[in-house]
Amino acid sequence: MIPKVYVLDDDLSHAKLLAVNLAQAGRFRHEVFDQPERLLERCGDALPDAVITDLVMPGIDGIEVTKRLRRTDPYLPIFVLTGHGDIQTAVEALKAGASEYLTKPVNLDELTTLLRRALAERPLREEAASLHRVRREEFSVGAILGSHPKIDEVRQFVERIAAISRPTVLLLGESGTGKNLVARAIHYSSSHATGRFIEVNCTALPSQLLESELFGYQKGAFTDARESKRGLIEVADEGTLFLDEIGDLSPEFQSKLLNFLESRRFRRLGGTEEIEVSLRLITATNKNLEDLVRSGRFRSDLYYRISVAAQALPPLREIRSDIPVFANHFREVFNREFRKSVEAIRPGALEILERWDWPGNVRELRNVMERAMIFAEGPALDAKDLPELGTLQVTGAPPTATDAFPIPKGLALADAEREYIRSTLAACDGKVERAAEVLDISRKNLWEKRKKYGLLE
Repeated sequence: MIPKVYVLDDDLSHAKLLAVNLAQAGRFRHEVFDQPERLLERCGDALPDAVITDLVMPGIDGIEVTKRLRRTDPYLPIFVLTGHGDIQTAVEALKAGASEYLTKPVNLDELTTLLRRALAERPLREEAASLHRVRREEFSVGAILGSHPKIDEVRQFVERIAAISRPTVLLLGESGTGKNLVARAIHYSSSHATGRFIEVNCTALPSQLLESELFGYQKGAFTDARESKRGLIEVADEGTLFLDEIGDLSPEFQSKLLNFLESRRFRRLGGTEEIEVSLRLITATNKNLEDLVRSGRFRSDLYYRISVAAQALPPLREIRSDIPVFANHFREVFNREFRKSVEAIRPGALEILERWDWPGNVRELRNVMERAMIFAEGPALDAKDLPELGTLQVTGAPPTATDAFPIPKGLALADAEREYIRSTLAACDGKVERAAEVLDISRKNLWEKRKKYGLLE
């Protein structure tokens, strides 16, 4: 269908001339108005695909028209025209919600191009807004499940922090406790929700590559920098930057991150211009940062900077009463995903789930429920549908180093390290994340050592 444009100007002859020329140049249908009230009344009956309005008019001016139209339709392309263009009125028009601000006499080719672009972009903007609404519901405070007092404490923390835009947040907790979910809940419940949520795993990239990814670089900054690139800090401007596993940052990068946090300014690699951003920083770790500070592996000044607002997330074994809540939530999730109709979890199966110690926390429970739902055949999930969960004894904390590990006299240091890693992996039933916690090293570091010692098989 040919798009329809409403043209408003208190000079009716000018409005008609513009509309006719526009229709001939860009194949647009049109209606013209010389009174703002009549245009607004018409929009109440039938919204157009775009509106072109003059700025200076008696009574209701183009700024007020724009504001009223924007309240009716957040995505309607609105073009404001004026014969007295200046920066102040342009800024005012754009703040009111104008898509474009043009001065008379209007370049018809430019206006036609801008109209076509705005009309083409509208469905994308509406789709993005719809996705944003879905995300706000998916990652709302209410999406943090559980009724245990420790979970209530987490929800209250999210609500308090989301109401304030500046504080840097530190989330503490074992792997699989939901730090990512809480970070997203803070973002989507705050004023930063209109910006992007950018997540970076600090263990996934070497220090130098992490620096270029976060800060970006100018063309020619290094051999492969064939063009300039925005860093993720720039991309997260007006939004949220989530740095996961911050305890694994190298000392060199800790210093650079601290410098950025002090001023919220940075330079791209190879650049000279300072770039200032306004974002919320959320960090997370499964390590004890205070221990790392005491051992000299984490800067104390950076720790104080990122822990302005800190919250610990409880492991699943400390909130056992909520295990049925999580399990039934995942049952519903996988019912939808697998198109099944498993209506309940039988008491015997729930008892098994409640007795297990869940070293991998909620993430492990999700994986167990996914596997169980794949093989469940009846109307209710039964104990036989669950995968093996070991001896099902409450084992408490993860295994730690003990005197039981033998070190033969004369064994080379590298061989001793290899055997200790192998022994720890065996004690953790091959669970890499758990073994890394016991060894107090990152998963990436453990993977490198396993590769070095031939323990990947």
